[in-house]
Amino acid sequence: MTKLLLSSPNPTKESGRSRQRGFTLIEIAVALFIITLVIGALLTPLATQVEERQVRETERTMNEMLEALVGYAVSQTVPRLPCPDRISGGAGGDNDTANDGREDYILGGACQVNDGNIPWATLGVSATDLWGNRYRYLATSAFTTRASPTMSLTSTGQIRVCSSVPTNDTSCAGSTLVADGVPAVIISHGRNGYGGMNGSSNIQIDPGLGSALEQENAVGTWPNSVVSRTRSDVTGNSFDDIVVWLSPNVLFNRLVSANKLP
Repeated sequence: MTKLLLSSPNPTKESGRSRQRGFTLIEIAVALFIITLVIGALLTPLATQVEERQVRETERTMNEMLEALVGYAVSQTVPRLPCPDRISGGAGGDNDTANDGREDYILGGACQVNDGNIPWATLGVSATDLWGNRYRYLATSAFTTRASPTMSLTSTGQIRVCSSVPTNDTSCAGSTLVADGVPAVIISHGRNGYGGMNGSSNIQIDPGLGSALEQENAVGTWPNSVVSRTRSDVTGNSFDDIVVWLSPNVLFNRLVSANKLP
C-alpha cells in the first residue's frame, strides 16, 4: 500500500512570520511616537506665537482706550476723565449701576468708585480682553471730579507704577518707580486672568492663584500702586498682566492744544 505522507507546517518559517509581524507593529508604534514628538515640538512654538499675537492686539486695544480717555476729556465742557463703571453694588440708574459699561458718578460730584471697569459703553470701546475678562480702570479723583475745584494744570495723579511689589504702596519703596502722579491706569489681567473680573459671570477670578505680583494688581480696595513689568512664567513669580497708563503731560498737552486748559 502506498502511504500518503502529509507535509507538516514548517515551524521555523511560521515562527519567523510571527516575529516579522510583531516587529512591524513595534515599528508602527515607534513611528507614531516620533510623529507625536514632532507635532508637539511644532505646536509649542505655535502656541507661543498665538499668545504673543494676543498680547500685541490687547496692547493695541488698550492704547486706543487711552486715546478715547483723552478724547472724552477734550469733549467735556469742563474737562475731566470719565469715572469707572462700578464692579458691584450701586443704587441703579444711569449713573450708578454695576457692570453696565457706563461711568458711575455722584451728580455734581465725585465718582462712585475709583477702581472698576473701563466704562466701555461711555467710551465706545471693548468691554473685555481676548481672554474674556473685563478691562480694569483706575482713575484719580482730581482728574474725574465734577465738583469744584475741577481738573487743572496743577492736578496730581495718585497712582504710581512700580516694577515689582513695593514694601510701601505710596512710594514704590523696595521697587523701581516706573511712573508717578498717573491720572489713570488700564489693566488687562492677561491669559490667566487672576484677580480680574470675568466678563460673563461678573465674578472675580481668585487672585490667590496668582503670584504676589499679580495679587498686587488684583481688583479690590483702591490701590496707590500697580505693577508693570516684563511677562514671566517663572513658578511663584509669574506675571502676565498688561498695564498701560495715561501720562499727565500728554493729557495736559492735548487739553491746552484744544483750548480746554488752563
